Amino acid sequence: MKMHSPIVAMLWENWRLTRIEAALRLAQGIVLGSAAMLWFDAGATIAFWIILCSNAFIWFSIAKLNGGRFMDGYKPGFPFYLLYSRPVPTIVFVGVTVVYDALSGVVLYLVSAALVGFAFDQPLPLFSVIPWILASRLGYTCIQWSTPNRIVQWVGSLVLYPPLFLLLQHRMASPPQVELSITENAMMILIGVVSFALTVVGVAQQRRGDFVAVVPRAERSGGYPDWLVSLFRFPCPTSSATRAQVWFELKSSGLPVLTIGLTVAMIVPLLFALSIPLAPVRPLAIFTTFSSVPIMLYFLGGNAFGIRRRQGRTYASAFEMTQAYRTAQLVGLKVLVRTACTLAALILVGVSAWASSSLVGAWGSWMVEGGKDAVPGLLKFRQEFGDAFAGPPGYAQVALAVIASVAVAVMVTSFATFAAVRARYSRRLLIAGSLLLFHGLALVLLALAEKKGIAPQLLVETIFAATGWTIVVAMVFATIYLSWRGFAERALTIRYASAAVLVSAAFGAAWVTVLHSAGVELAGMTAADVVGILWPVLLPPVASVLAPWSLSRVRHT
Repeated sequence: MKMHSPIVAMLWENWRLTRIEAALRLAQGIVLGSAAMLWFDAGATIAFWIILCSNAFIWFSIAKLNGGRFMDGYKPGFPFYLLYSRPVPTIVFVGVTVVYDALSGVVLYLVSAALVGFAFDQPLPLFSVIPWILASRLGYTCIQWSTPNRIVQWVGSLVLYPPLFLLLQHRMASPPQVELSITENAMMILIGVVSFALTVVGVAQQRRGDFVAVVPRAERSGGYPDWLVSLFRFPCPTSSATRAQVWFELKSSGLPVLTIGLTVAMIVPLLFALSIPLAPVRPLAIFTTFSSVPIMLYFLGGNAFGIRRRQGRTYASAFEMTQAYRTAQLVGLKVLVRTACTLAALILVGVSAWASSSLVGAWGSWMVEGGKDAVPGLLKFRQEFGDAFAGPPGYAQVALAVIASVAVAVMVTSFATFAAVRARYSRRLLIAGSLLLFHGLALVLLALAEKKGIAPQLLVETIFAATGWTIVVAMVFATIYLSWRGFAERALTIRYASAAVLVSAAFGAAWVTVLHSAGVELAGMTAADVVGILWPVLLPPVASVLAPWSLSRVRHT
């Protein structure tokens, strides 16, 4: 494309980098926001937060150009360092990127919120949120791009974002409405102006070489920093290749996962203890308690195969992919080590959160919005949570432990499989993901039409039932086909397949046991109801055959 000015060329470059992420964010906000509107009583508020959080941050497709990953916050520093050698003023190429980043986020939010609000006849906040979005995006770009210092990146994020979200939460009304005062809007403008100025100054220093600009680096498996990987030093066993491989998995990702889990487990009681004299710390303590386990499961359990990303390119480590192991054996070792370490980290955090929650009784009274004391409600929830786990008989508790362990293993395997498939078939995966989003949007629109009396209820129920049966049949045939391909390509072994069958059988037996202890009787149900209850049993076999197939695609094609 012929460009007549540097500004147009840079805008075109930014658009080319972000167009796929923009489409995904737009679809995500519309689909998830619409689903929240349909299925939750406070659907408008949930939809607002979903759409806002989908568009409140910088473009990850631009930030990752420095070679970082989401786990380490992406590498700090201005990502378009190749512009340093071009005869363009610093303020121009910084201004184009920063303004494009901020305004595009505003446009995506306005489009998503307007469409969802119009479809469900429940208006969502629109223009009143624009100053907040601009301040958050400009502030984040300043933190991320003005310096290559990672300490500044993390500390700056902790200083900027919690106050912004707390301010927005306090200004929320029901139905969803945001009203910022003149002073608060002026503060948002000041944050944006100061952030832009600091970004220009910081990038100018990087351009002059006052400090070393960020360059792509080779990453460790799992994206953990070198100091964390090297924190525990013990020699590699040489008695067998399997022990050496386990040592490598522990060093590269397993022990860092345990270290992070132990750190979070120590932070939780500290927050609850500080909350006794300091009431402002209490929301952070509650948020950490409820969000630490799912967040850790998502971030610590991902990418067990060590797939890397740099400069917009996804690839596998040549060292790991050329090891003298059969694919099934390598998959088994990687998944088992990561699952065991992730489970241990989650248990540490869970036990710490449960023990620390007993300190809520020492808070006294904690008045929240509406003039209600939140302490009795929290203590009641803690008691009900403990009764729910102490109530079932011993065999049901064992079954729950089996389900939880296998579920974590399935999630670890699924994340690793997704990373491998994205590295090998990125375009096909994008098409498949887009089709799934469009299908989800179609289902949401059908439910909305049925709610407004446009579509007959029988038609909508039939389509939803057909979708469920299609998913189940696809999972069964995918398992059969991938098993056949795995043995044909020698990616699967009898030993691996036998272990997968045993794990799947244990999960299925535990699932049925828990259903039976809950009073669910399968004998008197229809076939559709039985399939609807038992479909999670298909997840372990599907994940167990997908993982070797995906890693084999990366290793041998």
